[in-house]
Amino acid sequence: MAYIDIRRPALLQLAYEASTSAHSRFNIGTYKEKTLHRVLKNYFEPDASCQEVSVEGFVADICNANGIIEIQTSGFASLQEKLEAFLPLYPVTLVFPIAKTKWISWIEPESAEIGKKNRSPKAGKIFDVVPEMVFIRKYLTHENLTVRAVLLEIEEYRMLDGRRSRSRKRGSTRYERIPVDLFEIYDFRSAEDFTALLPFEADEVFTSKQLCAEMKYKGRAVSAVIRVLMDVGAIERVGKEGNAYLYRICAEL
Repeated sequence: MAYIDIRRPALLQLAYEASTSAHSRFNIGTYKEKTLHRVLKNYFEPDASCQEVSVEGFVADICNANGIIEIQTSGFASLQEKLEAFLPLYPVTLVFPIAKTKWISWIEPESAEIGKKNRSPKAGKIFDVVPEMVFIRKYLTHENLTVRAVLLEIEEYRMLDGRRSRSRKRGSTRYERIPVDLFEIYDFRSAEDFTALLPFEADEVFTSKQLCAEMKYKGRAVSAVIRVLMDVGAIERVGKEGNAYLYRICAEL
């Protein structure tokens, strides 16, 4: 099963503790492990002795009897060296958080005053991890790799330090993210795990434009999704219609 059981009470407790400590309150400019990363690390491995473990010349977020877990809150672009070292020797799970519901609060940098939170109109979905997978395409079919998408409700705090608009919101810095609820966890291990989330029937032919319309992706994200789906053997190219390539879900999965 691609969907895995969630322990919502455990996440809620960790989120409450993290929120309480994080709000004690923002030490602007001071380095610390970000709350979202810490909560997910403790959720997937409560035993501190299994966290921040030296493995093959790198530090793994989690290393236990089940393998290695890496919490990737900012994407997969920098993972290649770790995967080269870890995958031949250990099962590796890459955890990627996605905000299904996001609340944004703005921080005044000089005073550290925090404004009222507002709900973002953007709603994330499990499939949003797929465009990010383009950075690790060559490892996606490795038997030791699992990509795990975690769908959350998140409170995000941003600095009013952007220089692209009068409001200072465009180009602003994301300072902190605090998870407050857990909705779903989904593992990508096989081509079927990808096709199960596609809005097309097995024999239906579609273009990248149609995929874009159905999945609400734009530009490079669509190209990334197509490349990933083809690399994992989830879809195949079956022809052209004008200048547009035609695709369908692979018949043999």
